[in-house]
Amino acid sequence: MYFRFGAIILGSLVVYATLWLMWPSPINAVYWDEPEPPALTGVLAPRPALNDAQLTRLGTAGAASGFIVSDDSTIYYGTATGEVRRRSASGEDVSLADLGDVPVTGIDRIDDTTLGVTTPNGLFDLNLVTGEANRVSAGVPGYPFGFANDLAVAPDGQIYFTDASTLIQRDRHAERHHINMLENRPHGALYVWDPRTHRTRLAADRLYYPNGIAVASDQQSIYIAETFRFRVLRHWIDGPQAGTTDVFANNLPGFPEGLDTDGDGHVFIAMSARRSESLRTIRKNPWLAQIIARLPRWLRPPTSRPTPFIAVLNETSGDVIATLDDTGRHICQISNLTITDNQDLWFGSTDCDYVSQLPQAAVQASLYGPSTRAEVETD
Repeated sequence: MYFRFGAIILGSLVVYATLWLMWPSPINAVYWDEPEPPALTGVLAPRPALNDAQLTRLGTAGAASGFIVSDDSTIYYGTATGEVRRRSASGEDVSLADLGDVPVTGIDRIDDTTLGVTTPNGLFDLNLVTGEANRVSAGVPGYPFGFANDLAVAPDGQIYFTDASTLIQRDRHAERHHINMLENRPHGALYVWDPRTHRTRLAADRLYYPNGIAVASDQQSIYIAETFRFRVLRHWIDGPQAGTTDVFANNLPGFPEGLDTDGDGHVFIAMSARRSESLRTIRKNPWLAQIIARLPRWLRPPTSRPTPFIAVLNETSGDVIATLDDTGRHICQISNLTITDNQDLWFGSTDCDYVSQLPQAAVQASLYGPSTRAEVETD
């Protein structure tokens, strides 16, 4: 009797597993021989620069996925439910606009009275005086956005912004992120909106989950974090190479997301996690990726090491010159960052309810040691 019962259970499991394996996968994965990640030694060795970062609670998870900070520490940030809010240094927190029940994914300043804001389905301009918000772009004809992500305002006023992926537009962000990582196909694009013509055009396509974006210090190009290729692209917006895109930094030690420049020859990149050997294995075996894509979240193997950090690149060479780490493990994730005019570094996360500040002196010390920058440059 027990044998018959066990056989029935085993047979049912075999039938279930067979049907499950035959069920179509939500992705069509392709092979990629991901390079070996760089060793975490030398300039890549963890530096506990973020341990003493000052946290400012915003009260809602996901509020720091899109934000900017003024020199007076006024924070403009978006929420996961579509609000754009302003928090003063004294703690006064007010709502400026409601863009609908969609997460705010990016914010940048257009001018003294206007913010540019992205949500997954569009680009908005927000008048800080009247509180009026207008969606100025919903995509190009025939190609609505899948997940508009971050934006940067060029010197000529044009707004460049990323569409991370058109794949499975109706999925939640977490699932979209996961399946794009497993499928390993270029579903992302870079767009530009021209305020003079009020038109959107495609600037670059076939990108691997383009995420953060920032104008280069020389204002001749913009940097784009390509999260699932572990690299930063450079798209030229001026000069003889205008309109072309090349690789600025390759084989980075983590997943690059938000980024910004300090105007002093450095690119700061928010790394949400370090790379993992399991993801390398999955990407070399597309059949395995397609099986994993069907698994419930609790059964999936880990595809990254949850150790957020910030990488600092030399803006001339594209080389990593330092990493700023949270060895105290009090920061849950880093997915976005911004540098103020007074060189303070602020960073936040799509998963946390706070932004963190690292003062200019601490940033400088992490890059140059205890000497002042002037002393270093004089030596």
